[in-house]
Amino acid sequence: MHHPGRSLFAGRPTLNPEELIDRLVPGARVMASEPLTGGVSAEVLAVTVRLPAGPMEHLVIRRHRNIDGKADRRDRAAREHALLTQLHAAGAPVPKSRLFVAPDTLIQERIEGSTALPADAAPMMAQALATIHAADTSGLPPLPVCDDPGPDLRTWFPNWDDLAAALDGIEPYPGEPVLLHGDFWPGNLLWHEGRLAAVLDWEDAAIGDPLADVACARVELACAAGDEMAEAFSRAYFELTQADDTRLPAWELYVSTAALQYMDGWGLAPDALAARKATTRARQADALAVLGLEARPSSEP
Repeated sequence: MHHPGRSLFAGRPTLNPEELIDRLVPGARVMASEPLTGGVSAEVLAVTVRLPAGPMEHLVIRRHRNIDGKADRRDRAAREHALLTQLHAAGAPVPKSRLFVAPDTLIQERIEGSTALPADAAPMMAQALATIHAADTSGLPPLPVCDDPGPDLRTWFPNWDDLAAALDGIEPYPGEPVLLHGDFWPGNLLWHEGRLAAVLDWEDAAIGDPLADVACARVELACAAGDEMAEAFSRAYFELTQADDTRLPAWELYVSTAALQYMDGWGLAPDALAARKATTRARQADALAVLGLEARPSSEP
């Protein structure tokens, strides 16, 4: 439980749950609150609120924080609020953003569910991602563009001429930019009674190449559930979308290399960190092999 007077958001001015909820519904009372764990780029508090008229409501307070490799917390929070508002109105499986408290805090509805993957998660994840990629992007707030893994890979491996040559042989994404979730992995998916209930955490949303999301999901599914589920997911996605998978190895190299670059800061237990690094390095090596290259000691920046 969260205790009054103890800041959940250390290092910044305290915004306590009672103050935030009163901004949303004047006169509402916070009956219970507790931190939710699992992410590193935001601090999250689940609250149970009694409304002035008497009924109870379950909400989530989500406060972004700055972290290496991500945009400024204020930009991410404002973007996430705008995206959730539009996507929820369009019927997407996302939590409704009830209030944006500048500069970096959102109050959202709480959706019942668990991040534990069901055995048949792969086709449902593929369907959800295909639906996201087909969303209407008109009217969305300005989003970062993520359509080419090459520039960052060349920066991460500046002296690897064979990799540069392999990347030169891959055509840039030729299609219209699609909405990207930006961090489509099991920890951002809620399941309820065997069905996908919600896609969470839209702070890294972008527009660009859909294979960026596919690669992220493949690497993370391999870490969470093994290579078989990762492959089942991408098979289902490509059957649904008929997308060109030519750029997938380059994107998977991008995702796995980026993850290895930042993983030590994710707060994982030593055994979990070691296992995740081993799987991610294996996915990195597989991507290099498809590109006609061999992994080498310098493969991790």
